[in-house]
Amino acid sequence: MIGSKLTIAYNKIELILLTKIILILIITMGIETKYEYKYYTVVDTEQWRRGNEDIWGEEGFTWDVAIEFINYKFKTSRDKSVNNYRVDYAGYEHDIKNWIRIHERHKERPVFVQFQEDQPIKTMGEGSLFVLYEYDGVHYSSASDDEDGGYSPDNYGTIDGLAGAGGRL
Repeated sequence: MIGSKLTIAYNKIELILLTKIILILIITMGIETKYEYKYYTVVDTEQWRRGNEDIWGEEGFTWDVAIEFINYKFKTSRDKSVNNYRVDYAGYEHDIKNWIRIHERHKERPVFVQFQEDQPIKTMGEGSLFVLYEYDGVHYSSASDDEDGGYSPDNYGTIDGLAGAGGRL
């Protein structure tokens, strides 16, 4: 009788330890369950074009001006939760639902950001899609950084790594 109780207690302890080991392995081995968030907004640029010719200038509608306008709207919004958002890129998307599905397949979770109260939340259909990021005040390297000490024919071989080879192997 005592032996069977000890066996049961031993099995319970073994089960608890095995469960803890499995949890530790899952956590430390990095099984990916979280998504990267991809922020976006959809704006009716056709509505913006009419009556706002002064915003678009002589060239008319361009994506660059639209991006600047959206960034301005984020910076000056009374809703402080959107003040740090900036546009990463923009374009006309014919199938927003498919765009969302593609990003979900790549472990990115698209999240709609509404920066005007009357702006409809759009997760399907088509429209002018602006992909956003949250600006954290840090300037990350970009192609425009070349004049700040990147590759040039004059310093070829003086910078280690890929930059020293002009970005080529």
